[in-house]
Amino acid sequence: MTKSLRITSITLLVLLGLGIVGYFVAEALITSKLENFFNTKLPETIRVDYKSIDVNILRGSVVMVQPKILNKSGRTKANVKIELDSLMVDGFGYWNYLINNRIHVESVQLRRPKVHYNHDAVVHENYHKNSNLDLLKQEIKVDQFNIQNGTLSIRDIETDSTMLYTKAVTVNIMGIVLDGASVKNHIPFKYGDYSISFNGLFYNMGDYERLTINSAQISPDKAQFDTLKIFTKYSKAKLNQIISTERDHFDVTIPSLVMEHQKFGYGKDSLFYFNSPKVILQDPEMYIYRNKLIRDDLTHKHLYSKILRDIKFDLTLSEVILKNATIVYSEKVNADMQAGKLSFTNMNANIKNISNTYGADQKTSLNIDAVFMAKTPIKVLWEFDVNDVNDAFVFKTEIGKLPSPDLNPFSQPNLKVRFEGELLQTYVTISGNNTTSHVNMRTNYEDFKVVILDKEGEKKNKVLSAIVNLFIKKNSDTAEDGFRESSKDSIERDKTKSVFNFLWLNLKAGLVSVMTGNGKQ
Repeated sequence: MTKSLRITSITLLVLLGLGIVGYFVAEALITSKLENFFNTKLPETIRVDYKSIDVNILRGSVVMVQPKILNKSGRTKANVKIELDSLMVDGFGYWNYLINNRIHVESVQLRRPKVHYNHDAVVHENYHKNSNLDLLKQEIKVDQFNIQNGTLSIRDIETDSTMLYTKAVTVNIMGIVLDGASVKNHIPFKYGDYSISFNGLFYNMGDYERLTINSAQISPDKAQFDTLKIFTKYSKAKLNQIISTERDHFDVTIPSLVMEHQKFGYGKDSLFYFNSPKVILQDPEMYIYRNKLIRDDLTHKHLYSKILRDIKFDLTLSEVILKNATIVYSEKVNADMQAGKLSFTNMNANIKNISNTYGADQKTSLNIDAVFMAKTPIKVLWEFDVNDVNDAFVFKTEIGKLPSPDLNPFSQPNLKVRFEGELLQTYVTISGNNTTSHVNMRTNYEDFKVVILDKEGEKKNKVLSAIVNLFIKKNSDTAEDGFRESSKDSIERDKTKSVFNFLWLNLKAGLVSVMTGNGKQ
């Protein structure tokens, strides 16, 4: 071996040795810096434990095995606890981190994270708000953030009860940027595309209702929720025992709810907003039961226009579509009789502009087609302006052939009244506001009779029935076109009752007027 070759070989060996040593030294330095960061640089409210840290400079990766993150805030020992099988960082820019103190990675993966949050309502909201993130000094960029098979549990520390739980959570978020400016926002980071899915969500809506979702898939293009249920957690009998004023018992099932191109966030005024151009509810079923034997709830009930107007965030739903919906309402008025029922099936509705963000000329409208009490077709057009502080509205309905006995499942147990005959075609227009209304009605009917029942709601009270029917025009065919007409003004709203009670007062007033009056406007 020549002298020059020997020198070259020795030089290469020395460089290789230095490179190997330098590699391990660099890994040790980075590992030490990370360990020092977790031990000394985090806010005192955050604690991070782990089994091991593995740094690989060649791959630009960091793997934390079995990390555990605790965040103490307020009165609880740990208001947030996160446990993972592993946390993996790939494509870590070591040079940028060591020299420029900037963190830029290609991907962050959290495998099987279990997130437990203890909610403390006593602690002021501002105590939590960005209290730890405000200390962030360097910029953090993550090209892809991924959660695999996570679980989330939120508990109320006062009642030690579950507020929310979901499992099989998968999250992919692209283009995350976190810096000193972004952490001051309500959403403390910027992001690009995303996809989220989960199974078996449970949410405690309050003292009485619960919400469950079988599964969900969410992306910027579409959010789909399968088998969504809202229900009263108590049986009807149990609910009656624990409430002091009347309250509806709910059982709502929506097999599929889809929101298209939904957007959400916070505007420049820090007000939350949510909008979607189209929301579709497929085959929803709603069963509502109310026990009227319990003391009335005399709180003020607002019309829908005011409810929308007073929402504390900006809501814009351009179109909401109900496909093949079912609504069954049951009301118990007499203790010794079954609850009366009203049903709407095969309901298809197109609702436009459910919003509190439109201008004064943009109205909310409901266009509904349904079948009432299994046989009778019914159409409804309902319009109101959210911006109108008087809550003016117009409600129009067209009711097809209605055999009067179809009303008896509701009227007999509740009103102790039975009907006979047929309403062949009925048109109703109700114009009203928050206080009063006016109703116009046109109806074509035949052989209509009212049967007043005894106290038990079974046998006919012949005397009262005869007296009542003296004032009722039995048929409408005396009119030129076969329709009797009527109008009734100054129908006062009972503001302790719902909008549907107001509509019923108008329908009742119109029906009484058309059948007992002269049959003309």
